[in-house]
Amino acid sequence: MEEHFLIKKAQAGDIVSFEELIKRYENIIFGICVKILKHETDAYDAAQETCIKIWKQMPKFEGNSKFSTWIYRIAVNQCLDTLRKNKRSKEISFHQSGNEKEDWFMEIEDIKENIGKYIEQIETQSVLTQGLNELNKGQKEIIMLRDVQNYSYEEISQILNISLGTVKSRLSRARNSFRKILLQDKEPFKSFMRQSHIKEVKNNEL
Repeated sequence: MEEHFLIKKAQAGDIVSFEELIKRYENIIFGICVKILKHETDAYDAAQETCIKIWKQMPKFEGNSKFSTWIYRIAVNQCLDTLRKNKRSKEISFHQSGNEKEDWFMEIEDIKENIGKYIEQIETQSVLTQGLNELNKGQKEIIMLRDVQNYSYEEISQILNISLGTVKSRLSRARNSFRKILLQDKEPFKSFMRQSHIKEVKNNEL
């Protein structure tokens, strides 16, 4: 059966048609979750939650974008929620690339067993998370996709259903806004940026 017929029937509450749709996209959904979460158990749980959300939101799909794009966005948002709620300790490091003048990157990696470093990393994560939360939803979304999850511009274009030019302009504005937030003369950003500057100076002296 053609996809648009399955969608219409699923929107009317036909669970069999919905299950057929999910079969067609389950590998794509799981692939997205693995790429973002980098942890198979979390990815499996996120994929399951994504399917539940797709079922609940089926009546809201109006066909303004491809069904695959709509599913991508639900899966990505679910993964972002998982990352936000994940209780496993993670480090977020923030630095500017030496190759691209305006390109900033954030990397997530497991915290080692050094307690001093552990505390420092929690503080860093807390400040960066607070900064991200001060961005509007669209700015936060595109920074997470590009700078945290390392999606290509082409992949982001597909996920958000926007042109490559729009991806780059939105990302540039979002990074500028994030930079301004981190440079605010108020806590915790003031102390965070001062400590970051001290570390940078010390590293340059080595």
